[in-house]
Amino acid sequence: MKKILCLVMCILLTVSLTACFSDDAPGKETKPSNSSEQKEKNETFRLNETAVFDDLKFTAEELKESKGEGFFTPESGKVFVGVKFTVENISDEEQSVSSMLLFEGYVDDVKCDYSFNAACAYTEGTLDGSIAPGKKLVGWYALEVPKNWSSIELSVKSEWLSNNSAKFVFSK
Repeated sequence: MKKILCLVMCILLTVSLTACFSDDAPGKETKPSNSSEQKEKNETFRLNETAVFDDLKFTAEELKESKGEGFFTPESGKVFVGVKFTVENISDEEQSVSSMLLFEGYVDDVKCDYSFNAACAYTEGTLDGSIAPGKKLVGWYALEVPKNWSSIELSVKSEWLSNNSAKFVFSK
């Protein structure tokens, strides 16, 4: 039994380390350019720009504020902000996407977590599920933010344990 447990632990450690050192740095779908200005611009993404990883493409398509309705409303002084993404599986294997594991948000440089209440304000769906090869997932990543917000930054990873991420920046 100890040998089996040791083998399982070794396999998990190997898989974790492999994922940590994956060279899955995002690129941008744009026309190539040799200018240093273009290279700096490629480090952040905005609306209608696509971050391309080895297995997935993330495109931010829309940014929308909402006051919610019914039971799902923001706290006093806050609003819901949703970013609609299209995630495309460009690999030959099924890929999983998770709002909780692959996204990290900051509002005006302050950490801001995914909000289930805010997600309910956007009825087109969330960014959670499996995507078959060659298929797409369209959904919203939603936050509850102060009404006077000015900047939202979302870091997106293509894999849970990956160190590589794409930074999407949105201004009010």
